[in-house]
Amino acid sequence: MALFPYDELKYYSFGLRAGISNCLANGLRLGAKKTVGKITQPINSYTRFPEYFFFETAIREISNAAPEGQPLRILDVGSPKMLGLFLAFHTRCEIDLTDISELNVDEYRLMWRGLGQKAKGEARFSIEDARSLRFEDGKFDIVYSMSVIEHIEGETGDSQAVSELIRVLKPGGMLMLSVPFGNRYVQQQRIGFSGAVRETGDSQAYFFQRIYDQAAFESRVLRHAGQLSQVTLTTIGRRNRWLARSFTSLGQNVKGALGFFNPLLSAAVNRTLTGMDSSFSMEYGDFHTARDMYGDLIMNARKI
Repeated sequence: MALFPYDELKYYSFGLRAGISNCLANGLRLGAKKTVGKITQPINSYTRFPEYFFFETAIREISNAAPEGQPLRILDVGSPKMLGLFLAFHTRCEIDLTDISELNVDEYRLMWRGLGQKAKGEARFSIEDARSLRFEDGKFDIVYSMSVIEHIEGETGDSQAVSELIRVLKPGGMLMLSVPFGNRYVQQQRIGFSGAVRETGDSQAYFFQRIYDQAAFESRVLRHAGQLSQVTLTTIGRRNRWLARSFTSLGQNVKGALGFFNPLLSAAVNRTLTGMDSSFSMEYGDFHTARDMYGDLIMNARKI
């Protein structure tokens, strides 16, 4: 078994390079704390590495099989942007990196300036609502959305987003998405944050994210994916519960300073399970806490 089963060091080293390049190219334009944070914690959570690994591996396989002279058209809907920067840097592609937050778009557009001159691909940035994308039907070879649709507000926000992701995908194109996964469905709330963790500055409880179980994923996602075939599902579970909970209970600033530990923590805690499998250790409730533990479900499919 590999010491780093999800290529953790590859993604961490690229994130570190991106953080240093940002500092050299842009100085402190992101602010001192954020600029330093991009270097000390380039991948913001140990849970991200398996998602990066499975998404990038599938996209690389399609890229390697693509005809010469035809760059892939890729759409990223709201995902953590470091994966998009990685793809644009290493892959012959045209990738549209989108987000509903201007802050995320502006921040990573600035970071791309430090990477773009040596990149194999091209990255573009825009504000988009996943429930109503402003792209024409069948435009993209690959559409992916990592840990996003669970945050989309509205009773059917996640289902609407799935339909939109499929709409803008070419026939034969690949869709990849991931969501939090556990043994019961909840719509978690969080105090002082809303949507995809946007600070509200008050003590009111807001919707934070959905955590899906098998029934909820089937009804809210798969039922709206009738145009898809070759659907494969992979669960990322957690082990070494005491280690994971001890680390996640640290304050935000401490975790940021110890960001170099995330690749090691990923290798120690994450494990791959076939299909939708909730047999791993988990603990979460209706309100988000730093000690929550659940998994991720990754879906890979082709459009008919």
